[in-house]
Amino acid sequence: MTERAHVKYPFEIDGRWVLRYHIPYDVEHEGRSFHIVATIFGKPEVHGRIHVGCEGTPVVRYDDLTPGDTVDITGDEWRVTAVDYRTRIVLERVQGHDTAHRDSEEETGGEAGD
Repeated sequence: MTERAHVKYPFEIDGRWVLRYHIPYDVEHEGRSFHIVATIFGKPEVHGRIHVGCEGTPVVRYDDLTPGDTVDITGDEWRVTAVDYRTRIVLERVQGHDTAHRDSEEETGGEAGD
């Protein structure tokens, strides 16, 4: 019998993650449990909100999300591609996202040697 590999985002399909309205998603990252919930509003225009919590404590909240915005969820960058009122927020994994490179730029004030 083979052991099944751990998948961080089991609901990600072909680099896309559809967050359904008010459906909680649980993600295991670095030994901790994260809880993600999306809310969508209709006024003044359709926009979304994503709450990320860790073991009962709020971590980050992204407000006023519309297509083109980016969010960081447990170290991975996602781009909002659609927000459908009271239905879903569609995220697409940002290709080429390198957190190690970004962190080194932040530590050196953006002057990482290229």
